[in-house]
Amino acid sequence: MRTSTNVLIFMVFSTGIMWSACKPEPPKRCFLASEEDAQKKMEEAPMTDLTNKADQAPSKKTAPAPIALPERETIDAKYKWDATVLFASRDAWEQELAAVTELVKDKKLQRFKGKLGGTPKAVVDIMKGMSDLQLRLEKLAFYAQRDADVDLRKSEGREMMERVKSLANLVESDTSYMEPEFIRLGQKKLEALRDAKDLADHRRYFESLIRLQKHVLSGPEEEILSRAGIMGDVSYETYEAFSHADLTFPTVTDAEGNKISLSAAMYGKYRSAMNRADRKKVFEAFWPVFKQFRNTFASLLSSQIKYYSYVAKARNYPDPLTAALFPKNIPTDYYKGLVKGINENLDAFHDFLNLRKKMLKLPDAARYYDIYPPLVTAPPKKYTFEDSKKLILEALAPLGDDYRKLMEDAFREQSGWFDVFPNAGKRSGAYMDSVYGVHPFMLLNHNDDFDSVSTLAHELGHAMHSAYSMKTQPYPKSSYVTFTAEVASVVNETLLIEYMLKKEKDPEARRFLLSHYLDGFRGTVFRQTMFAEFELSAYEAYSSGKVLTADALDEMYLQLLRRYHGHDKGVMDIEDLYAVEWAYIPHFYYNFYVYSYVNGLLAATVLADAIVTGGKPAAEKYINGLLKAGGSKDPLEILKDAGVDMLDPATFKKAVDKFRLRTKELAEYAK
Repeated sequence: MRTSTNVLIFMVFSTGIMWSACKPEPPKRCFLASEEDAQKKMEEAPMTDLTNKADQAPSKKTAPAPIALPERETIDAKYKWDATVLFASRDAWEQELAAVTELVKDKKLQRFKGKLGGTPKAVVDIMKGMSDLQLRLEKLAFYAQRDADVDLRKSEGREMMERVKSLANLVESDTSYMEPEFIRLGQKKLEALRDAKDLADHRRYFESLIRLQKHVLSGPEEEILSRAGIMGDVSYETYEAFSHADLTFPTVTDAEGNKISLSAAMYGKYRSAMNRADRKKVFEAFWPVFKQFRNTFASLLSSQIKYYSYVAKARNYPDPLTAALFPKNIPTDYYKGLVKGINENLDAFHDFLNLRKKMLKLPDAARYYDIYPPLVTAPPKKYTFEDSKKLILEALAPLGDDYRKLMEDAFREQSGWFDVFPNAGKRSGAYMDSVYGVHPFMLLNHNDDFDSVSTLAHELGHAMHSAYSMKTQPYPKSSYVTFTAEVASVVNETLLIEYMLKKEKDPEARRFLLSHYLDGFRGTVFRQTMFAEFELSAYEAYSSGKVLTADALDEMYLQLLRRYHGHDKGVMDIEDLYAVEWAYIPHFYYNFYVYSYVNGLLAATVLADAIVTGGKPAAEKYINGLLKAGGSKDPLEILKDAGVDMLDPATFKKAVDKFRLRTKELAEYAK
């Protein structure tokens, strides 16, 4: 979830200030993926699937031949999105790019220098012009990204994206004087602009300027940070290139004699093998590769931490955590309270791990390589795309008639909202992306299984969020941050599970649904909170003068890994080898990002429960308070309006109590 078309434009006229010298978070786009999925190479060859094998003696069975994906032109148009709603053709896109380039070349955007203190009417014209320019750039990038993602083998889409990025960087540099000039107007003038009726669409921007003015530098200083911002990506880009392209992994042979060429993607797949000996073999072959290069990874992560620490200091923040959260008006106490709250409930996680050990029938202590295999293999039921749509319409009925009508509009044949099936070269995983004034776009790789249904519900949650926001809010207030975005998607997933559990009577199917829910909660709430705590610890260690060597990072991570997984309590034996797992996680380069995932699931759990039990009033409060709000308020205020107070410790307890309840339900099936 690293990039998004609508954050390539680093200007400040959409949802408040996004500092050009810090990587902004994607406010709308969702990659439904774990940290391992984020590392997948795009063109991994299909391998033998180990996930449904029982423990068995080796055999000489021949591995099945890889199944080739269809070419895109063979897929029915009704299952493909249609980017012509943006531009009728590539030529039309080129014409728009040329027109926008003409608007910004020769430093034309600097013509507003010295004029930002004029009458509100003059400022309105400037702000409207800049907003219009930003939206045009976003649409150019959006179209290019859609073209790129349907076939990564082709270079045209990526080349188009690079051209838009270059233009966006020029705009960013040439408008870097604006914030300092507004700040120099003084508090009284800024308040007048904030309250001006004609500038109501930009009220959030001026609110942010007033609140953040001491963190805005002079014009020349802003330009320096803006130009230096490109260096802030070097550590992450090097990490990506090194871990994806340069690392080589050994080949292992499974219990059936199949040879598995390991990679980050293949590890993500085969760590779930049902044969325990195979899992152990994969783990013990994969992690030593990262251990071999841990000094290189430590240097990369340390450099990224130094960069964000430098930017925080340059902008007069007391620490990097405050620098990351303060622009969203999220107190650091919330972040630290979240970590504290989850730590106080680790016993719930340990109970689940003990249940996993029992259900997997492990003969000795649970090991780290036992955490991923499914407790219940997927039921044989298949869900076509049409089946999935019908099921989701039924499951999300508690959200009301208006929500249903919007879903039906998305689901109508050739609506253009979805790109449904995999094809050769298509980006893996799933995401939703949107640009103002056009319906949302969802990339799927539907595989006729339950995960495909859950993924569709998740991405549809993001799409409904964008659709409601664009319908209700003006463009400058329509974008929302990940902190609230993940709530809308997970509410849908939770309502889907609740509906199916209420409807399903078959014990095996219920076991599957419960284990699916619990594993998702584990991976998001407990694992991502552990990541959040590690990231904060690493920054605090650097700030205190500690050198972030590989040994220091290993020690820090291993302590957390063991505490979270109950190593000292005999819940799970965590070996020293896994201390290096930090080197594998890309999220640590994202500048305090993962806590948003935890927040999303906790808030969604409480809200979905309220919708199921409270009916129409709770659903309307959720839709009006969150989905229609876009970025018109601070995220914590939006969530409170929707029905959940994330500053109340009781919220954590409610969500974890749901996890405890589901664990007990699953335990009944393990007797």
